[in-house]
Amino acid sequence: MKFGLPLFLAATALLSALAGPAAAERRMFSYDPISPDARRLTGAGVTVLFEQGLLGARPIKVLATGVPAQALLRKGSQKDLGKGGLSAMSGVDADAALYEVDGTAEQGKVYVRAFCPGSKRLWLSFSRIALRHDLRIQAFGDDPKAAGQARLCGTLDFSYRGEWRLPTGGPPDPNEDWTDNLTGPR
Repeated sequence: MKFGLPLFLAATALLSALAGPAAAERRMFSYDPISPDARRLTGAGVTVLFEQGLLGARPIKVLATGVPAQALLRKGSQKDLGKGGLSAMSGVDADAALYEVDGTAEQGKVYVRAFCPGSKRLWLSFSRIALRHDLRIQAFGDDPKAAGQARLCGTLDFSYRGEWRLPTGGPPDPNEDWTDNLTGPR
């Protein structure tokens, strides 16, 4: 009997770890800009494609809502921001989730130039992504004046607008115009 509880907890942890990736679903939320930086950098706002798992959301792409521009995201590393990462910077959300914009995919370079002029790399930190919750994204770029150190380029605040319904066959490509081929399968 004394092995019952630890064995149960170990089995639960193992099943949760195995079920985590399988239980993830892709979702898309749109947000309207409410801060000056958000209005200046995104115009009509952003749409975030993310995977919703048991332990939270992981952003995959950030899409400009008003124009066909998107940035592919990958997990960011705190050490890439310089000594101490987010917690060493003033005026930032130190416990936000950090992602790096892939500058080689889609319009990643466009995002880097727009969000952080002069930088070669761009990181975005996200507040919690949740249904009917506002979103804060902070943009960081490598500092051309201080090697190995990142700088805060903007704090973008958004109000929740709504959720896109994704087709069951996979996520849509917002940059693909389905009207190009009206005679083909839809």
